[in-house]
Amino acid sequence: MLRSLLSPLQRRRARLVVRAILDAVAPPHCPACGGPSDGLCAPCRGRLERLPARGCARCGEPVGAGPGRGCTADHAPLRGLAARRAAWRYRGTGGDVVRALKFTGDPAALQLAARAVALRLRDLEPRPSRCALVPVPMHPRKRRRRGRDHAAWLAAEIGELTGARLLVGALRRVHDTVPQSDPRVTSRAANVAGAFAIARPRAVRGRRIVLVDDVSTSGATARECAAVLTAAGAARVTLLVAALG
Repeated sequence: MLRSLLSPLQRRRARLVVRAILDAVAPPHCPACGGPSDGLCAPCRGRLERLPARGCARCGEPVGAGPGRGCTADHAPLRGLAARRAAWRYRGTGGDVVRALKFTGDPAALQLAARAVALRLRDLEPRPSRCALVPVPMHPRKRRRRGRDHAAWLAAEIGELTGARLLVGALRRVHDTVPQSDPRVTSRAANVAGAFAIARPRAVRGRRIVLVDDVSTSGATARECAAVLTAAGAARVTLLVAALG
């Protein structure tokens, strides 16, 4: 509610004040390892595997140079998605930053991830103001346990940086599924089947939707979300994540 009452300039000023307070309470630290540093420390920078700014138009993976050297990645996990972009590989520092964002709610990790992912958004949508960011939703029970919805938190920051519209609550998780990485999960697609529903059909109908999440591994969650959004009339659904597993 408060966000809708503030102008973009007022929101930027408020964010600067909040960051100044956070810096005073918790001195600058590396968002990956937590050591004293203004941004990523040198060892963590060395372990960060960035994905190329210009890769495959569909999946964002690196492509070979020269004629006939196209993308060799498997695009089957992107079924139902027009395209996908990610800032980093999950292994190494990328995973450290994602875990700090997801499990400890580290503002430094949020800022680093949001800035990196915002650059990738422009690969998907040259005019971000014409798309809508839809975070992959967390089940309310899990959100209460954790105290935050990290995908919504990341999407909100990307929206502030790019001017893209944020649609929190347009998509909801109706089943509290087992985490995809849980060893009890024998089929990731089956685990999330029927887990999502549209709460605000008019908000997504005819829109270019960008799903936002922290990490993508098998793509099962994004495919399920995309199917629900497309059935509700979304014009195009793409995926934007901090890291690829």
